[in-house]
Amino acid sequence: MNPSRESSVSSETRWGNVLFPIVLNHDPPGFDNVVNSYNQRTSQRSVEIMTSEKNDRQVPVLVGIGQLVNRDRTQPGEPWKYMVQCALKAEEDTGVHDILSSIDNLSMVNVISRNYLNEPLRIATALNANPRDVVTTPIGATAPQSLLNRLCGRISTGESNIGLICGGEAFYTRRIGAESLQGKTQGEKRTKFRLFGDLREPVSNLEASYGLFLPAVVYPLFANAYRHYHDLSLNEYILQSGQLCEKYSRTAAQNDVAWFRDSKTAEQISTVTADNRMAHYPFTKYMNAIMNVDQAAALLVMSEMEANRLGISDERRIYLVGCSDASEKWHISNRLNYYSAPGLKIAYDNALAQAELSTPDIDYWDLYNCFPVAAQIALKTFQLPADTNPTITGGLPYFGGAGNNYSLHSICAMVQKLRAEPEKTGVVQSVTWYMSKYAIGIYSGTRPEKFQRRDPSEYMYDIDKLYPDVPVLTNQAGRFEIETYTTTLNREGVPQSAVIIAKDQNGARLFALNDTDPQLIEEMMQKEPIGKTALIRIGPTTGRQVFTDIT
Repeated sequence: MNPSRESSVSSETRWGNVLFPIVLNHDPPGFDNVVNSYNQRTSQRSVEIMTSEKNDRQVPVLVGIGQLVNRDRTQPGEPWKYMVQCALKAEEDTGVHDILSSIDNLSMVNVISRNYLNEPLRIATALNANPRDVVTTPIGATAPQSLLNRLCGRISTGESNIGLICGGEAFYTRRIGAESLQGKTQGEKRTKFRLFGDLREPVSNLEASYGLFLPAVVYPLFANAYRHYHDLSLNEYILQSGQLCEKYSRTAAQNDVAWFRDSKTAEQISTVTADNRMAHYPFTKYMNAIMNVDQAAALLVMSEMEANRLGISDERRIYLVGCSDASEKWHISNRLNYYSAPGLKIAYDNALAQAELSTPDIDYWDLYNCFPVAAQIALKTFQLPADTNPTITGGLPYFGGAGNNYSLHSICAMVQKLRAEPEKTGVVQSVTWYMSKYAIGIYSGTRPEKFQRRDPSEYMYDIDKLYPDVPVLTNQAGRFEIETYTTTLNREGVPQSAVIIAKDQNGARLFALNDTDPQLIEEMMQKEPIGKTALIRIGPTTGRQVFTDIT
């Protein structure tokens, strides 16, 4: 069965062990006045929806964007109401009134900071809309771009005419009143929506047994392997990461809806201090994505024919000219290696092919950087020069990582950029889980001759055809070569644990843990352990493989 598919499931669907059962009912400031004003305007209006014939391909066009940020803890917010506000901003941005009530598609990025039942229905009702195609997603930060890829494909074939994509989170204010307001809204019924995205479990049971679930723990596996492969010392890599992050932080400082706008330097980002501790080597706190934000965004997309009918000016129109969705070998234990991304190259090549462009044609980039190594590997994969500015948005550690919705803000930023320079082109790249899957969009202010999206099922899983699964060993004892590793420190900077991925002479992999020898773990952060061998044995109580004595 294709694991990336659409299915009708309850919007209450649990993903793995992740569930956030907090429901707050406070309105964002001015919410009722804004929505009531809109509904009074549209309630008596009869809307004629024009759709193209199935075989008459339409060019989809991005016509409106809306974003918000709420840093005021005295005004707790609701993600779905944030989304409504952003939708109204997006409509206003088009320069035309009364569009939202006629949307036939509502695509909503999954909400993590609340456990809603009917958030898409709430949004549609607030907008006086009755979309026939309602879609939400499982956890995965490729969701915004993937939803846009899907919607543009539907518009091009006449299946949709006007669509709204929205997403938002309220982590920063969610604790206010949470104790008295936990649970689901009184009397609310479950509603089924189409779930669009990858339904595979992000980690295997074996990986989870070694604590490899949180991205902050997993991404150092890639970083340490990348550093070793590119022959960087431990300190050189941390400084290089700080220099890359400085570019993101500098951009965020110029973004009105960014969470942090203080423009940190490379030295500030890479130097360990009381406020910038090393949680998981080699990433300092300032290199980590920040989810504790209240941010939201929305995007209005329609057929060119509808934009013409509504009289939306050419200056507001931006085009998705190429797009793609593709995976790596899904579980980290089966990756080809930990320093490159062949699945990302598949995604990028397919997006370029649709756009009929090459890398030198791209003017602007927004490369996903939940952690520096994600952007570092993308820069290498796309063969970009070292002086490339990798972001127009600001990145998740500085702009903010609102759940899975960061790339919707990136798309909004790209729309703003290309409206000012319509002859330019730009790439938005996003990542799901542990560089497990990618979605790419290539944008232009210049109308393409056509939009014809290649069915992602034709190439999305090419990686599985190109590379066989790597054998994974258990119950092993002996000496094995270290391929990569991750370490965890407590808030005082004391090493707590380390996990290695090692391999035997035939390339089979195995995991091993050490949580009893802080001195050994400290040495792993001072002297390069990759390429050396570790003594591995079976733990006496847990049955997991443990390592000691690196030589």
